[in-house]
Amino acid sequence: MGFFTTLGSKISHAAHHLGQKAHSVAKKVGKAADVVGKVASGVASVSGVLASGAAMVGAEPVAAGLLAVGGAAKAVQGVAAGVSKGAKFVEGLGTAVDKGASVVDHSAHAIDKIRQGKVMSAVGDVKQAVAAGKAAGSSAKAARKQIQRKK
Repeated sequence: MGFFTTLGSKISHAAHHLGQKAHSVAKKVGKAADVVGKVASGVASVSGVLASGAAMVGAEPVAAGLLAVGGAAKAVQGVAAGVSKGAKFVEGLGTAVDKGASVVDHSAHAIDKIRQGKVMSAVGDVKQAVAAGKAAGSSAKAARKQIQRKK
């Protein structure tokens, strides 16, 4: 392998690793945000019921405090939903980067095998590069749509 082939292989390996890491972290953040949103929804519901009970009994200051807790819980729920959407977007970008690095890696292996005279062996790497390219294309299209929606 030449200098540029080795360099390209190291860069694509690093991109592949970062894509997998971004995908993994974003997935965990999305799950945590979903849990926080569900808990906040429950807190808002319970505080609303307690506030109406306090108002019926005549404890309006307590009811006002409970309604404030419910409002804060709804705000937390909204923020958690936003974080979850952002995490899904980052997860999609991580997948796209991972697939793109896979295409580069398979292509480099195919070129190396062709240079060594192993043409039939290179055909398998080309097929893998094409399959990974199709997957990367669908991931990139999804990411592009998400970016266009943000504008």
